[in-house]
Amino acid sequence: MLATYPIAATEQNWISVTLLNALRLALESLIQGNAAPDFVDAISEEYRDAFVKGPKFQTLYEKFVAKCGILTSQQCAQILDALLDQNNFPAVFIATTTCSSIKDALPEVHEAAKDLFKHAFDKLSDWKSPGSEHTIRATYHQLVDAHLSHGSCPFCGYEPIEADDPDLADPDLDHYLAVSRYPFAGVNLRNLTAMGVNCNRSYKGAQDILLNEHNQRVDCFDPYGNEQVALSLSGTTILSGAGEGPAWTLTFDPDVKSQNWRRIFRLETRLKSSVLEKHYKTWLKQCISYAQKNNIDIRNMDGALEAVGKFKTTCEFETFPTIARLKTSFFDLIEAALNDPVGGERMHNFLVKAA
Repeated sequence: MLATYPIAATEQNWISVTLLNALRLALESLIQGNAAPDFVDAISEEYRDAFVKGPKFQTLYEKFVAKCGILTSQQCAQILDALLDQNNFPAVFIATTTCSSIKDALPEVHEAAKDLFKHAFDKLSDWKSPGSEHTIRATYHQLVDAHLSHGSCPFCGYEPIEADDPDLADPDLDHYLAVSRYPFAGVNLRNLTAMGVNCNRSYKGAQDILLNEHNQRVDCFDPYGNEQVALSLSGTTILSGAGEGPAWTLTFDPDVKSQNWRRIFRLETRLKSSVLEKHYKTWLKQCISYAQKNNIDIRNMDGALEAVGKFKTTCEFETFPTIARLKTSFFDLIEAALNDPVGGERMHNFLVKAA
């Protein structure tokens, strides 16, 4: 990931905690051969009023319990394991940690869980935490928006996310662990990430972030952790051949751990097509314009080096961090090529012609 989310945004997680505790109590009772507690008794007293205002939560809870009630103790234990596994944050992001699903083994229970947590997810936009003026989702958005000061999606780094404004639509709230496979994490704020529309709907969708293209478990990034990917154009050839544009190479650090994230979000293709190919000529024009406005003559090598070196320091002020990184790296390569005793003159001629 190119940025991370603030852990403070997950603090108002009481809808998830309350529901998970209620289901855990029900499953533990069934495993012991007893009847599951009534819905009201299963819900903690602190938040009981919110959950019993309407009949929907009780109906969905009773549907889930009814599906579990006809199963064996071993099957109920399997469901409980899935519930705990799917909410084992952040350990679940380590490949050696089990994250079980009952989608295939117990599809009716799986669907009942999906229905329950889908309804709970909708409540994030309706319910307020005690003492709060804003809904849980609005509070989450405020904290994320303040943290992501650059205003771009952490998964691609260049797609804008709507600002915190009552007149604007909230950004997509993606289930990092797909709810289609891991419904018990369906309303856990630790599993929800504000995401750009294209990243969410066109690329991530319902893909399983925990599995690679061979359906093997892999380590993945914790969106609320501290690890971020360093990105550069190291290995790129700016002058790849007569009449040809740059031969782009994107370098990611860490490389192996970032592979699945890059695959799911099609990051190399998107960055090459939508950022590099689309903008590098404009960047060159900006650099040349900068030289002209500052009376730097790029027709001589010293002037070209001065212009590129000084203009490069302005690249960090690009609005979106991924574009800033790529733009800076692009001019790092040009500067290195100008200083190359073998290819420097060729790069210099390229800049002069571009002017």
